[in-house]
Formats: sequence, C-alpha cells, structure tokens
Amino acid sequence: MVTTEEGARPGADDAPAPVAPPGGPTGRGPALVVLGLAVLIVVGGGLASALATGNTPTYTLTQVRLPDGTSVPLAPATTALHAIASLGQPPADILGKLGVPADSRVQHVTNSDRNTAQFDRTVALTTGLSATEVSDTFRLALPRLGWQILYVGGAPQGAPGAAEVLAKQGSGDGYYWEVGVVISPTTTAGVTPYTVELFELPDGTN
Repeated sequence: MVTTEEGARPGADDAPAPVAPPGGPTGRGPALVVLGLAVLIVVGGGLASALATGNTPTYTLTQVRLPDGTSVPLAPATTALHAIASLGQPPADILGKLGVPADSRVQHVTNSDRNTAQFDRTVALTTGLSATEVSDTFRLALPRLGWQILYVGGAPQGAPGAAEVLAKQGSGDGYYWEVGVVISPTTTAGVTPYTVELFELPDGTN
C-alpha cells in the first residue's frame, strides 16, 4: 500500500479525475449572454439608424383613385425623395408618410436651409399625369397619410396657371412639418413639372 504525507497531492493512479455532473455548468453560459447582448446592440443600432434616416417602412398607400375613376400608382417618398434626407432629417414619421406618382422623375433638388436653419428642401419632378391629375392625387392622398390639408388653389409663387396643395403634420420629434406641392401647367409634350417642398416649422408653431 502506497501512502502519502499529509497535504501532499496523490498521483494520477491514486484517485480518478473529477467528472463534471451531467447538466452542470460548462462555462458557455456567460459567453452566450455576452453574444446575445452583442446581437441585441447591433440589431437595435440598425433599427435606430433606420428610424433616424427615415427608411422605416411606414408608408402603406400604394395608389389613389381620382374623381374620374383613374387609379394613380404611388411611390414612397423614402425612395422617390431620398435625395433630400440628411443627418436624420426629415424624421421617419414625416418622410415615411409621403408619396408621389410612381412615374415621377427627379430633375433637381434645392437645399434652402443649407444645414444652418430649420429643414427646408425642395425636389423638382416631372410626371406624365396632367396637372389636374397631379393636384387631385396629392389632395386626396395626403389626408389618407395623416396630413391636414391647409390650402388647395392657385400657387402665387409658381408659374402662371400653377396650382398648389399645402398640408401639415406633427412629428414625434416635437415639431410640425409642412409639405407644399406646386404643380405647373402640363407642357405641349404631355409632361407636368411639379415641386415638392418639405420644411420644418419653427419651434412652437402649430
């Protein structure tokens, strides 16, 4: 019989190696928790980014039916007007609740605020719809998207014979926003130029 001094560690042949009980800790628990938190942060960050840039898919109106029975397909502003988005403006609950006739083509963008004042930018577009059809499209679509119509009529700042549709909506950012659509007369080539101006009202304006 082999003996050992008190306090000395027995050799490998003297006692079996300890075995972890079934179902016991394996050391992977903390690692999985850390991995889960990392995934949550990445997903949360991506969602926050989408909200900030206005890419949240809040737009659901795909067409509008005009008084004469014509159905006008619409494209979400998050795609059609994405050129005006900058530094998280306009917010998702504003840009995500706008649409334009689906055949519209962007001509140019005007940055009136130049990142030094309240957001104010304009997109010039053209469409194959008539001027009356464009006006009716926005007049009917905007209320269905949560906007309050403020004015429908002649456009004092537009070309002779131009029409305007003006609407307002509050945002979760604490500000009210207005959208002004100015529709020029249809050209002899059957093209209707129009502009969409989106601007943030001063703090406290409602």
